[in-house]
Amino acid sequence: MFIQVRRPKQFLASGSRSLTPSRSQNKPMSDFGGRADLLCAVLADGSGPTGEIPAIVRRMRLKHNWITTTGGPHLLIADEQLPYWRGTEEWRDHEDPTDQSDYARACRVKTWLGSIACHQGSAVVLSGEVGDIAWYSSGQSDTGFLVQWLGVDDERLIEPALRSPQLRGTLKSSNAECLEFETGPSGAMSLIDASDKGDDLRGEHQVLTLRPGRYLARAAHYQSVRLSIVVREVCWVRPLSREVR
Repeated sequence: MFIQVRRPKQFLASGSRSLTPSRSQNKPMSDFGGRADLLCAVLADGSGPTGEIPAIVRRMRLKHNWITTTGGPHLLIADEQLPYWRGTEEWRDHEDPTDQSDYARACRVKTWLGSIACHQGSAVVLSGEVGDIAWYSSGQSDTGFLVQWLGVDDERLIEPALRSPQLRGTLKSSNAECLEFETGPSGAMSLIDASDKGDDLRGEHQVLTLRPGRYLARAAHYQSVRLSIVVREVCWVRPLSREVR
């Protein structure tokens, strides 16, 4: 049984993957990296909460590639824009509106879906919750799901949930968040930690190979007895605008 907490607060759940600090701090945790696996040695020698050892073991058996951050939001960005994303470069304080660093601007997004300018395009900020994110492809290049882990007893519960009428109805309801965005000409999009520099990625990241075009993203929370996730559905809408080609 997991402990589910809505909105950005630190929580520790049976079956949860990460000891990520609260995103309300919105600063890189360079000393610890926000990674549960960095605590393995402490937990294994008996000096930590032994109840967490199974959760860390389960982390090593996961099927999907779960991308963590150092405490701030995730970012989905076209590969053509990626080298221009500067992360924490010149970052001072995200609560200061005069701080226009890329990381500060990303941290000021409080919703599940947000768009901020980057070079000649834009990047999609995935904020609003604390938890690692994985890409669940539909098997085609023009649709899929970005799933954020809040509290999960078993990773195998996620795929059936993505096909459930309950989630489908929620994503189509007026309560779902919506955002349109465009890929670059290549269609490649990178899922990264917003604190990272695009031309020198040090943290976990993943490249999504999408059909080039304009996409509609919808976001909603899904919960069952053993599962709590934020689902961001990504669907192709139309070809790229002429300016982007």
